[in-house]
Amino acid sequence: MQQVKTEPDVIITDLLMPAIDGMGLAAILLYSWPALPIIVLSELLSEYEIAELMDIGVKGFLSKKKLTRVILEQAINCVSYRQDFIDEAAFNPEQIDKALHHLKRLPYEKNITQQLTNKEFLYLQLLVTMEDEVEIAEVMHVSLKTLQYYATGLRKKTDTHSKSALLLFAIRNRWVKVYKAYVNSNY
Repeated sequence: MQQVKTEPDVIITDLLMPAIDGMGLAAILLYSWPALPIIVLSELLSEYEIAELMDIGVKGFLSKKKLTRVILEQAINCVSYRQDFIDEAAFNPEQIDKALHHLKRLPYEKNITQQLTNKEFLYLQLLVTMEDEVEIAEVMHVSLKTLQYYATGLRKKTDTHSKSALLLFAIRNRWVKVYKAYVNSNY
């Protein structure tokens, strides 16, 4: 994405993928491009997962089982204008509203949240999604020294003393999205 000259009109992604899941991908993209219209397409989506994705800014939700050309075109048109699109033939909007309401009521550290930059949120999401800090630095187009600066600053802001404690704090405060990990068939 950082190498393209023009921002795409719409991103369509699956939820479960080998290197990164759709929830992590959406969070990473939306930290860098908050207005980017994203559609998640999956047979595995639950109403709660849709609410979690809506919480970070995803606009469209489609089921592979019920997908038609007409529904896909409607979804693309809606999200292009920053409107939500939920395939109501596949998902229950009332259940999604309940789940979204539940998510909004969850406690979080508001004062600390307001102090964080989009780069810090992006770093945290990448830290949850990727294991290698060199790879994270490459994705963020920063040096390892800058990455360490983010880590140190985040630990100070959150009063955590380790990477694990920082990640737990980030998950508890809904700063990062964690979905189903890819399971390698070799294990």
